[in-house]
Amino acid sequence: MVVSDHGAGPVSDRVIYLNRFLSQLGLLTYQAKKQSAFGWAKQKIVRTTYKILYGTLSPEQKKILAGLLPGMRERFEGAYTSFANIDWTATKAYCSEILASPPSIWINRKGEKPSGIVDEHEYEELLTYIAQKLGELKDPRNGEPIVSRVYRRNELFHGPFAKEAPDLILDWWSDNAFSAKPSFPEQNEEPVVQILPRAPAKGPEWGGTHRKAGVFIAKGKALRPGTKIQSARLIDVAPTLLYLLGQKVPEDMDGHVLTESFSPQFLEQHTAHYSSAVGVASAENATYSEQEAAQIEARLKALGYID
Repeated sequence: MVVSDHGAGPVSDRVIYLNRFLSQLGLLTYQAKKQSAFGWAKQKIVRTTYKILYGTLSPEQKKILAGLLPGMRERFEGAYTSFANIDWTATKAYCSEILASPPSIWINRKGEKPSGIVDEHEYEELLTYIAQKLGELKDPRNGEPIVSRVYRRNELFHGPFAKEAPDLILDWWSDNAFSAKPSFPEQNEEPVVQILPRAPAKGPEWGGTHRKAGVFIAKGKALRPGTKIQSARLIDVAPTLLYLLGQKVPEDMDGHVLTESFSPQFLEQHTAHYSSAVGVASAENATYSEQEAAQIEARLKALGYID
C-alpha cells in the first residue's frame, strides 16, 4: 500500500491578509504607540532576517540556532507576524499568521484566552458575521468568491482538546483557493486581497502547499485490480490493514474496512471480525519494546516531526 495523509498542489496567486481584514472590520486593534524611524527600520530588518533564515536554513541548522539563542524564534515570529503589536484588550478575533500556519481565525474568547474579551452571548453572532464578510471577498479578475467555505470548529474537531483548534477554519486547500501572508500595521489601509504576479521568486517563497485529497494505492492478490476507491479516509487505513492481516478490528476504532478494494472471492472467504472496545493504551500496557520505541523516535526525528 502507498498512502499519504494529504495531497499537494501549487500555491495560489490570490493572497488574503487576514489580520488586515479583521482590523479593517474593527475586530483586531493594533497598539496605538508611535514608533520612531529607527524603530521601524529595526523592525524591517528583523522581518527580513527572519524570512531569510526561515527560507534558507536546514531543519538541523534551525535547531542548533534555537539551542544557542533560546527564545529567539518566538521573538522573531512575534515581530514578523506583528503579534507583538496587537492590543489584545481591544481585539475580538485574530489569525496566527506564522509562515507555515494554516490561515484560520481564533476568537479572543473570555475563559479560553488570557486576555479574552468576547462574551459567550456574542460568540455565535461574531462567527456568523466574520464568515459572512469572508464570503464577500472576491477575485478582482472574475468576481469569484475567494473563500469557498468557512467551517466552525465543531464541524471538524471533536474530543477533549477541540478547544485548542481555531474557531473558524477557512477552506484554503481547494484548487486555487487562496494563500495568506502576514499583515503589518503600517500597511493596514492597503487592500485585503492581492493578486501576486506569476514570476520567478526573488527570495525564499512557498511554491507548493497541501491539498485535502491524499493518495491510496494498493496492489495484491486479495485486491480488486483497476478499482477506483471513492471517499476513502485516512482513518479507514488501519481497520483495512487489520482485516487484510486477519486480525480483529476493535469496535471503537474510527474508520471502516475499505471492502470495495477487495476481490469478491477474498471477501467471501474472509469475514471481517470485530473485538470489543479496547480504549486508549497507557504506558503500563504499551506493547513497544525499548528498542522499537527508540526506532520509532529515530524515524520521527529523521522526518523532522520531533526534535
